This record gives sequence, C-alpha cells and structure tokens, in this order.
Amino acid sequence: MNLAETKVNFIASVCSKVFILNKLVIILLLSLLGCQSSEPESIVSKTRLSSSTTASAENDNFSVHVSVPELVETNEAFTIEVELKNEAERTIEIMSGEPVFYFVIRDSTGKAINTIARTDVGVMRPMLENEVISEKHPYQFKKTGLYDVSAVAEFTLQDGDDSKVYKLETVRKQIEIVE
Repeated sequence: MNLAETKVNFIASVCSKVFILNKLVIILLLSLLGCQSSEPESIVSKTRLSSSTTASAENDNFSVHVSVPELVETNEAFTIEVELKNEAERTIEIMSGEPVFYFVIRDSTGKAINTIARTDVGVMRPMLENEVISEKHPYQFKKTGLYDVSAVAEFTLQDGDDSKVYKLETVRKQIEIVE
C-alpha cells in the first residue's frame, strides 16, 4: 500500500467516526427533547380587580397580584409591585427563578415592548401557609401612551416525589403615560 492509499484510508476512517459521533449527538438531543415535561399549567381563572391599581389572579393553591400607578409622567420612575401568596392550607416547597416573577409590558396594540426577565433559576424555597412573596421592580417609560403591565410567576410545586408546574399571570393592569 502506498502513502496516498494510506492517507485516503485514514481520512475515510476519520470521516466515518465523525459521522457516527454526529448521529449519536443527534440521538442524544432528540432523547433529551423527548424528556421535556408538558406545557405548564396556565392559571388565570377566578380573576378579579381588588382595587383600581391592583390586578389579581387566583387558583386553589396560589394567588398573584400586581400593583402599578394609574398615571405616570414620561421618564418618571415608578415601582411595579407583585405578590405570590400561598393559599394552600399547609406549608409547601416551590422551585422558581430569582426573582419569582418576570414582567411583561405591552403597548396599546398588545405588542410586548419589554419583558423584564429573571436572573437565576432553580431556587428552592419553602412557603408557609398564607405566606406572601413580595417583589418590587422599578421602571420608567420614555414615550406617552396607554400600556398594560402584567407579571408572571412560573414555578414548580414540589410535593414529595411529585411535582407540578405552575404559570400564573396576573391580570393586565393599564397605566397611562403622559408628558
């Protein structure tokens, strides 16, 4: 066998191994995707407005609330306040991001103009019966108009070996921005 045939055989061998590795990676990725849990349970039932500045959503185990001012001037800083309350009649343990909520701000057409996201995930925390997790987020608008503000708490309820994913969005609260 000459040097050219040896090189061709070596290259063919390497290409064959790369091809097999690529197939293994694809199979691994597909199997991981197959292990994904189903879509999180979205809860916005039993909604109510408890005051002109607070919007709420509840289910049997939890309630979420958002509060914003009704009127703010452009470039004026204000605070979005949110709460997640344990309505279960026992202490529970949840796994969430940090912070628990992420915020969605929509313009008058319903288009999300800004999503304020979480910085950390996988935080385990116990919640006593009737305990409230409160968070505040400063924000300011640069343009006048009507906007909707909502907050989403996405977490997993750990119950022994079982777990249940929750995605609770507050009712959208409208805020007017003026000059």
